Amino acid sequence: MRLQIVQERQSEGINYTELSRRHGVSYNTVRSICSGYELRGEAALVPDYSACGRRVKPGSETSYRLVRFIRHLHPAWGVPYITTRIRECFPELELLSDRQYQRRLKADTPGVVVPGPKLPRSSPPEKPRQANDEWQVDAKERINLDDGSEGCYLNITDTKSNAILKAKAFPPRAD
Repeated sequence: MRLQIVQERQSEGINYTELSRRHGVSYNTVRSICSGYELRGEAALVPDYSACGRRVKPGSETSYRLVRFIRHLHPAWGVPYITTRIRECFPELELLSDRQYQRRLKADTPGVVVPGPKLPRSSPPEKPRQANDEWQVDAKERINLDDGSEGCYLNITDTKSNAILKAKAFPPRAD
């Protein structure tokens, strides 16, 4: 698309506004493509990805390596404490903000993965194979009834067939 913009500008003499409408890009983009081509030739048509992102200050990499090294030697020290100590020892060294070092350390150093405890595997309980192999006994005490009295229930259920084998209701025992 860059080459097409430049060719149309040279061959047809179209202005930047018309080129930006035709190609659906901003006026400033068309202008920078054309002026870059006039200054640097075809090299300007290739994207320059090295110009992307934030600019790194000359001493920032050195200061980051120093912070990372001290952090390695003293893992319990926080970044603000480390930068304070560096400022005391090297006042001429230009440091970034503490938060920038914290973000970069978090991104650069992989997190320590602590494996979970190894628990012995227990086999699942055996399921009953046929009816009456296992029963479940369920008791409910002091259930309030509609007439205001209390009652107790005892249910015996077969776990294989889910059949109620016995159900008994009785009054609560006096304590």
